Amino acid sequence: MVQVFSFDACPWCAKAKKYLDAKGVAYEVRDIEKDPGAYDDLLKLTGDGSCPVIKADSGQYVRGFDQPAIDKLLGI
Repeated sequence: MVQVFSFDACPWCAKAKKYLDAKGVAYEVRDIEKDPGAYDDLLKLTGDGSCPVIKADSGQYVRGFDQPAIDKLLGI
């Protein structure tokens, strides 16, 4: 399952989720403001708390809303 680390007030997070929706990609939202565990997981993964971060099952991830990198990561 693809994971999207995000928070409500993040416009780039909203764009990333909208893009994944348009591509028909199922994902789990990991809200770093509402779930302290999600924030901890994000810090372990990337070393900082910037969002959005899209993480694939492989453990690889893309920081920010970078369409070509997301497509490559997810094979879409």
